[in-house]
Amino acid sequence: MNITRSSRHPRIVLSLATTVLLWACAQTPPPQPESSAAPPGEPPRVAGPPAAGTAPPPLAGSSQAPDQAPAVALRPDHPQTYTVAPGDTLWSIARRFLQHPWQWREIWRQNPQIRNPNRIYPGDVLKFSYDANGKPQLEVAQNEEVPLLKVSPQVRTETLTQPIPPVPRDAIESFLTRAIILSDAQWQQAPYIVADDDSRLVYANGSRVYVRGATSDQSRYRVFRIGDELREPGSDRYLGTVGIYLGEAILEKDGDPATFTLTHNAVSPIKPGDRLIPFESEAELYNFDPHPVPPDTDGLIISQLNPDFIQITQYSSIIINLGDREGIQPGHVLAIYNKGREVINPVTGGTVRLPGERSGLVMVYKVHDLVSYAIVMEAERAIHLQDRVTTP
Repeated sequence: MNITRSSRHPRIVLSLATTVLLWACAQTPPPQPESSAAPPGEPPRVAGPPAAGTAPPPLAGSSQAPDQAPAVALRPDHPQTYTVAPGDTLWSIARRFLQHPWQWREIWRQNPQIRNPNRIYPGDVLKFSYDANGKPQLEVAQNEEVPLLKVSPQVRTETLTQPIPPVPRDAIESFLTRAIILSDAQWQQAPYIVADDDSRLVYANGSRVYVRGATSDQSRYRVFRIGDELREPGSDRYLGTVGIYLGEAILEKDGDPATFTLTHNAVSPIKPGDRLIPFESEAELYNFDPHPVPPDTDGLIISQLNPDFIQITQYSSIIINLGDREGIQPGHVLAIYNKGREVINPVTGGTVRLPGERSGLVMVYKVHDLVSYAIVMEAERAIHLQDRVTTP
């Protein structure tokens, strides 16, 4: 499937996307670096010998149909078991076992007997093995049976643990909740503030305001102001309209207009006409895992979401010009290639165009209609705006 946008070359970056979109986003400290990738240029190695009592992997050099997925490339030093620790991410665990973390779905075996076959929790023990067909697999080990002990009644407290996220929470949380790009139609359909209860022109924390268009099944909203249009340079294609995050609003009384109380206001005061967007549940925001984009996917980095940083580095959030219309999903992994450069031919004169080299990997975490937010998971060399993103 080819989802290339050939009309997008050459491109320039819209400065408004950086300045308008995320001035309100909180700064996030860089997470601890994860395990390093395999040495550059080293060819993928097929799975090593299986443990005793398991089926062997397929023979090296065996034929593979063109439409089949590439062979899983295991790390030669992968563990046989691993206990999930607080602070782990799905990507960091995938990197312990795989040379290509986006092949996670190829080895993950969902076990219907555990509490959630799609989620992994701190304390879970992951077990590596081979299935009956010789394919590598990873699953949560079952707890061993323990003798039944009779104990006297007592009060016990337990700490509720969250499943590990696919990427570091601190690196993307503010962008998941405070960055938004909607179409003109979506903005026009959103609930909006009419006035407050004291005829003021601007509102602060604790203000009671009246809102048209809110539904009774939503009690908590984010407040945004409609910003500037995001357009594609060159073609001038409309990509959406950015929203400026202002704060939150809690439903007090249903009706038309409904009564809300404003909370967590940002620097800019809230005004009549500002829009309310419902919160998304965390289960929806973090419910994805690494997997490669379809073949022939081709796009560009058009902006970055970290306004306080000039360089794009590991755990930087970026905007790419591919979205839901191109089939992009949260969890899709793309390789980054630089644009290449022209150098002087030392023998014949003139110039020689050098090919673009791979500079890193990104994983998509939030998808809009025509653009997506992605986080840089690995930075092998300098990454720039307008660098190409494509199938890894």
